[in-house]
Amino acid sequence: MHSRTGSLPFLFLSAARSVIHYIVSRELLSVILSGVLGFGGSAMIGLMLGISEPMVHDEFSYLLAADTFAHGRLTNPTHPMWVHFESFHIIHQPTYMSKYPPAQGLALAIGQILGGHPIVGAWMSFGLMCAAICWMLHGWMTPRWALLGGMLALINPMLGIASYWAQSYWGGAIAASGGALLLGGVRRLMRRSHVSDALFTGAGLAVLANSRPYEGLLFSLPAGAFLLTWMLSKRGPSVAVSLRRIVMPIFIVLILTGTAMGFYNFCVTGNALRLPYQVHEETYAVAPVFIWQDLRPEPAYLHRDVRDFHADYIPLYFAQHSLSGFLEKNIGFIWESVKSYLNVFAIPLLAAFYPLIRWTLRNG
Repeated sequence: MHSRTGSLPFLFLSAARSVIHYIVSRELLSVILSGVLGFGGSAMIGLMLGISEPMVHDEFSYLLAADTFAHGRLTNPTHPMWVHFESFHIIHQPTYMSKYPPAQGLALAIGQILGGHPIVGAWMSFGLMCAAICWMLHGWMTPRWALLGGMLALINPMLGIASYWAQSYWGGAIAASGGALLLGGVRRLMRRSHVSDALFTGAGLAVLANSRPYEGLLFSLPAGAFLLTWMLSKRGPSVAVSLRRIVMPIFIVLILTGTAMGFYNFCVTGNALRLPYQVHEETYAVAPVFIWQDLRPEPAYLHRDVRDFHADYIPLYFAQHSLSGFLEKNIGFIWESVKSYLNVFAIPLLAAFYPLIRWTLRNG
């Protein structure tokens, strides 16, 4: 009886090892598992702690886009008394809409339609991100490390299931999904050059263009250069194969994406090449987006709160024109990014510290 009882932990560990091995050996299953756990974990945290209310201006802007899309519209007509409803990060002329690219608003709209609340869209986008990360890592690493990477995305204290990426309307997971699709697609194209991988790569570019277009461009250029260098090298496929299996599928996705973006811009701003973000900055901003640009003349603000909000960016603009101010701002940003994005690796290291010490002492 004692031996049977003592063998239970061994049997449990053996069964758990077999289940993990079964999941790891099947890429699609591990990707689906990462996505399901990402969505399910986000939903569990949200339901346990309570669905968060929007708190920052950006969230209200994204929710405006979500509600607009959920009602089958791309934008809204300008209210006849719009001057009384001005707010941050939205435009009223020539139409009433969020200034941001549409990807996050679309995700929240899907959640609003399917789940009855926009936060469901945030949970779904986080699950998509976890699945995309696992899928990406399958292209670069062994299956065990790929599944571990998907799980690490879940527990990241800054960007995991309890973070604002999963529990607010601000977003972040959508752009991360696009980046993961791009990196995973590039690596897979270098291995087998399937049309499906090119389509995933194009989808990643499309998501980045409609979520974080500037950051997405900076992220996409090195990836594109890396892929192009391989295509032109001796290890790359023939020109015919490259055109048929890589270039044309990506090009088709980008053409469709560009057409859709142009149509959306036309509906919102009246110009297919003019982003809602540009309209907002030209209407309200004094400090430009890039430090090499000049300050704009102060517009005739209708509300003091709106003026004060945009005036706060002017000292930062001037500070970054000095070497000390530029370094202070960017070194601080880089340090915060390091703490935010690399802290996830501290968790498995801390968790493994005690068993590693015991193993060392036992085998020393």
